[in-house]
Amino acid sequence: MPYRFSPEILLQYFLKRESTQFFVSVAIRYLALGMVGIYEPIFIYLYFGKNLLPTFLFWAAIYGLFGLLVVFGGKIMARIGLKHTMLISQFFFFAYYLCLFFLHQNSYLLIPAIFLRAIGMTLFWPAFHTDFVRCTERDKRAVEVGKLSGISFTANIISPTIGGLILANFGYLVLFIVVLVTLFASTFPLFLSKERHEIYTDSYFKAWQRIKKNKSITLGLASLGIEDISIALLWPIFMFALGINFEKMGAITTIGLAIAALYAIYMGRITQKKNKKKLLRGASILLSLAWVVKYFVKDTFGAFLAHNFYRIAKTSASVPFTTTIYEKASLKKEEADEFLIYREIVLNLSRLFFLLFLAGIFHFFPRPQIGFIFAAIASLGLIFVAQNKLPSFKFLKK
Repeated sequence: MPYRFSPEILLQYFLKRESTQFFVSVAIRYLALGMVGIYEPIFIYLYFGKNLLPTFLFWAAIYGLFGLLVVFGGKIMARIGLKHTMLISQFFFFAYYLCLFFLHQNSYLLIPAIFLRAIGMTLFWPAFHTDFVRCTERDKRAVEVGKLSGISFTANIISPTIGGLILANFGYLVLFIVVLVTLFASTFPLFLSKERHEIYTDSYFKAWQRIKKNKSITLGLASLGIEDISIALLWPIFMFALGINFEKMGAITTIGLAIAALYAIYMGRITQKKNKKKLLRGASILLSLAWVVKYFVKDTFGAFLAHNFYRIAKTSASVPFTTTIYEKASLKKEEADEFLIYREIVLNLSRLFFLLFLAGIFHFFPRPQIGFIFAAIASLGLIFVAQNKLPSFKFLKK
């Protein structure tokens, strides 16, 4: 009797490895988030009547709460397991997007929206990063980070265009529904393997003490937090202010991600073989230059060219940077989750203070591209994550 290789058997074989299950989950999640990612900041920006001050205060509140609550997220993760924590987080994102849709009808939903988003992030991201460290091999960490970046970029290749088309033809309600259904689907591959439990022991005081003990890593993570929030919030609002419509915005993002997806896999292999510190030093300079180029963008074609350059520069920096962080977390062994919680505290508090700083500046000079200069400066700080200690400046005292 001939053997029939059914699609079910193929899927079961493909998802046999736990790391593969993780990567499939990541792909589906980024497919969902990519459909709304660049349009969500614009939604908030339009809600506040194109006023940058309340727009950035809104996001500052979210990231500030995330930074303060993330220790609580670590304790939940330890109690119910990584996969269940990620699953529960999706319900908070679901409620958050519902609040956004009805925001124009009831402005009181603004406060619940902030808390729901912050709690969803608090539950998801620590569990996500801890799960990645646990299910990947240490001696192949850079290659795995390259795969993770490549998969996330690949999933995002078509999603901005899909999101732009849905938004232009059907509006935010349909877009939010599609995103929410896809988000829930992203958790299913994770449950094809056993639940993973961590023992998270940090108190709030001990978690905050790690910031002082790891000064160079703290500075590198703070730099990443500033740079990340600049591309997530400032760049979409800037493109919208230039008059670039949703379809073109999606196309610009899609092409940039397609280039980054291929390049990320290459960078993963290079990072595995080369000195990460040297790679990161050159890439951080390139990334800083990319932000300077973005400052001078005047039209759609300029935005297209600048964003492609940025994606190459960002991928060059993010793969060795992320690999270094995961390796440091892995070396902590049982305390890997504590290290990753510390990472989230620094990232999000840096975003909080940066957004508050920008809100003050934009109150007097409402031009989003001013923030690009600060993003360029912050990009140079990524190199500190690969330092064992802060550089000495004794020569300044002579």
